[in-house]
Amino acid sequence: MVEQFREKYSVTSILKVLEVPRSSYYRWTKGFGEHKNEHEELIIEICKATKYRNGHRKIRAILKRDHHIHLNRNTVQKIMQKYHLQCRVKPKRRWKSQGESEVIAPNIINRDFSACKPNEK
Repeated sequence: MVEQFREKYSVTSILKVLEVPRSSYYRWTKGFGEHKNEHEELIIEICKATKYRNGHRKIRAILKRDHHIHLNRNTVQKIMQKYHLQCRVKPKRRWKSQGESEVIAPNIINRDFSACKPNEK
């Protein structure tokens, strides 16, 4: 719409009528945030390959070891946060009660441990 009326009116007046901030318009025309650089694409690819199980420290180690790319840990973390590539946390194992068992066996012997033959009780 701005491109249509740009010949007749100034960009500022068009944006004022549309109630759009001028900075937002120019950021949108530049395509701010749409283009991924090679490091970002590589980090996304590594995260997909590892099924999102690794955090930023291990991703950085993989970049350094396999691809010979030296990035700061914080840079890798910012890229992962930008694209919501969080590592999946393994759920904690729930332990059963350590003290008393849940299944209580009936008291058949009734503390009578005397037997006539071996292996009777």
